[in-house]
Amino acid sequence: MFRSFLILFSILISVLFLCSSEGLTDEAFIGYGGGGYNGKLMIFSIPGLELLKDVPIGVDIRSPVTDRKNLFVVDKAQDTLYMIDLSNLSVKKSIKLPDYFGPSSIAISKDGKSIYIAGELSGKVASVDVDSGKAIALALKPLPSSPNFVALTTDGKYCLVSDYSNNRILRISTSPFKLDKELKLRRPHEITVTPDGKSALVSSKFSASLTFVDLKDFKVENVLKTGAFPLDVIIDSKGTFAYQSQHASSEIVKIDIAKKEVVGRFSVKYNPSSISITPDNKYLVSANKFSTGIYDGLNSNISEEGGSVIPQNMEVIELASGKSIKQAAVSGDISGIIIPSREAIKDASLKEKGEFVKKGSKPDVAPKEGVKVSYIPADDRPPGISDADDDAIEIRLKALSYIFAPNIVNCFKGDTVRFIITNIDEKALYIDKPAVVHGFTINGFGKQTNVLLPKGVSAVVEFVADKKGTFEFYCSNFCGPVHHEMRGRFVVE
Repeated sequence: MFRSFLILFSILISVLFLCSSEGLTDEAFIGYGGGGYNGKLMIFSIPGLELLKDVPIGVDIRSPVTDRKNLFVVDKAQDTLYMIDLSNLSVKKSIKLPDYFGPSSIAISKDGKSIYIAGELSGKVASVDVDSGKAIALALKPLPSSPNFVALTTDGKYCLVSDYSNNRILRISTSPFKLDKELKLRRPHEITVTPDGKSALVSSKFSASLTFVDLKDFKVENVLKTGAFPLDVIIDSKGTFAYQSQHASSEIVKIDIAKKEVVGRFSVKYNPSSISITPDNKYLVSANKFSTGIYDGLNSNISEEGGSVIPQNMEVIELASGKSIKQAAVSGDISGIIIPSREAIKDASLKEKGEFVKKGSKPDVAPKEGVKVSYIPADDRPPGISDADDDAIEIRLKALSYIFAPNIVNCFKGDTVRFIITNIDEKALYIDKPAVVHGFTINGFGKQTNVLLPKGVSAVVEFVADKKGTFEFYCSNFCGPVHHEMRGRFVVE
């Protein structure tokens, strides 16, 4: 009896030592999120929501996916696809996408050899061969097109893309890589495919609905009214239930896929966007874009001039009970969350636990290069372009939900440009929410721009326009349901 006890005790010690040597947290799962404007990959425990590590990658990091060995993200500001080794979190490869591409969402083939990318800012979709790094870009007509989210059918034959500018879902053949069909759908957002491969579920944010698309005939099968401004949609591992984030009503809706009906609603705080579910279907993680009244002690000023930034909120829902069991203030603008199985993660550095946001800290924004950035009291002069006394070109922009004014600005190559950008929003169309914080980033000049725009101050960004082209600028901090459409053009002649 005593000998059996010793054997069991030895086994237990060995297991504990192995876990310790690998450095993994003892939490049930580990989540990975694109940090958005902080340029990082954010790694955190689930359900504890403790920050395990943040890994600087680029400027505006989004949409993580994994092949179980590697993790892939895109940088919307720098037109780059990054391949990250899951075992040590090092960047193994960076693949340059076509200029002005503006990637927003990615999907990966089952064999991990191909990546499909929606180029929201360019109106293109790309197929990338991971081994060679070769990218084939497919231009979508008519223009403007805004391919925002992408998903693959289970057989890998088709890539499904939402295009909100033209109110449609596109079916693109993966081999050969070409447009196959399109299906009209009002303001489509996130797309996910059922595990049996029979249907695609599409959030239609302006129709307050979830659309079931029959993939065999590529036609609308059913439209289910779900709630106000639905954004993300995910499916559990069994293919039984779908979950959809309702941005305006601050809830997660549970849908029985077979019955095509809403069977549950879970409240979150507040205004969810990206959601994900653990592999065992036990927990749902929601990235909530506002945290009014929850973390007042963690508000931070972006400069000595002021400009208050309220952290976003991440929340864990226990699906069996529907209860919220954990909340945490998070840094950056979490864009996409994945939760791999534990056996895919063997990172020896994932052993430190901490908070995303510490009291008194400044907002976490990716570093700049070759630029002067400052904040001044809110500039009240009208928007427009003028010559400054020091020979710089001054460009005054006003930011409000959901436009920049003016939304087209011009200069010549070699000009020193000085953007003075002011957020003039009131309450971002949410009655009970404070003035929203916008962002400003120019695709192609990501390391020179990428600033936050809180109320009460103006961001002053000065750099040399050293290359010709037409560059899209966009709001880089989630500001509401029409956030993706807050864009403009910087033309360098």
